[in-house]
Amino acid sequence: MKKLFGFFLALLLAFAPVNVGQATLVSLPSPYHFPGILANVSGAPSISATATLDAAGEYAAYAFVAREDMVISHVGFRAVTVAGSPTAEVRIETLDPATGLPSGTLWAVNTNATSATITSNSNPLTQLTAAASITKGQTFCVKIVYASGTSIQVGHIASITPNPYQSTLPYQILNVGTPTKAITAVSPTIALGSSATTFYQVPGAFPISAYTAGAFNNTNSAKRGILFTPPMNGRVIGVRWFNSGNIGDFDACVRTGDASGTELNSSCTSFEGDNNSANFTAGNTVYFDNPVTVTVGTAYRVSIEPSSATNVNVSTFTLPSADYFSASPAGATAVYTSFVTATWTDSTTQLPLMDVIFDQVDNGAGSGGGSRCIGC
Repeated sequence: MKKLFGFFLALLLAFAPVNVGQATLVSLPSPYHFPGILANVSGAPSISATATLDAAGEYAAYAFVAREDMVISHVGFRAVTVAGSPTAEVRIETLDPATGLPSGTLWAVNTNATSATITSNSNPLTQLTAAASITKGQTFCVKIVYASGTSIQVGHIASITPNPYQSTLPYQILNVGTPTKAITAVSPTIALGSSATTFYQVPGAFPISAYTAGAFNNTNSAKRGILFTPPMNGRVIGVRWFNSGNIGDFDACVRTGDASGTELNSSCTSFEGDNNSANFTAGNTVYFDNPVTVTVGTAYRVSIEPSSATNVNVSTFTLPSADYFSASPAGATAVYTSFVTATWTDSTTQLPLMDVIFDQVDNGAGSGGGSRCIGC
């Protein structure tokens, strides 16, 4: 009898639903927003001039604290309007411990260089004569100094603050007469690279070349959103993005990241666009009809899909090139995606002002190896 019972038990287990190497998800005490771009957005962004440098000794500088070991060989920034074919000296300096101002002393020998001729609305990138080796936790200063020509406007991103939690770093130092420091209320467009094509993710710095409001409606079944590859197993429950005040009706969905863009787990939720405040300027949050469990390393789309001819927005930042994805919060694992008529297109230079909301993540207690989930 025991042998017969064992036979039937083995047979039953062979055809029963199994879960091999499945991640164990645990609820977070508060939702996690990936990649976290909108934590810093207070209104419609724009690239604006921080200062006009037009005389010897004038500069725009930023004090940072290194969150990782860095070897900085290249420094970039966004130039707004320039005149007279100017150049700038780019410097990595120490900070004066007594004042917090740039010390005037290079970080190390030759951690500076003079740029090529700068043009308006450009992102000049300058290779330092010698790289600056900075250790995690050290504070340092990046300085853009007038060198020649008529004038240079150094740019920043308005309505994006690098200090969402009121950190004292980074901070800005401007010298257009007297060096003055202040908590940076805008995001500097500084880029710090270990080469001309690889950049560090520096909290508070966001190198971009353009902002686009991205108004659209349901013409040609248009959809716009984020193509993302999660860094961990988890559960997605909603999305937050910058909608710029437009009030069209829309659906929000989680879809596969392949060409089919198939809806997952009946996630699409419909939203009435009029259910926004009259002074709506900073973002919109909606939650899906059903949560979607996502797997680390697998691509997914979260899409905003207008259901009428009244506009909604999915706003975007454009990077100077695809290389600059390495400087953005999630690298190339979170990019802008769009759909028209029958085709998805994934951008190589844009990222949406959009965060995917997780309420559960893998606690690392899975059994390891590949995963197979049948009947779940």
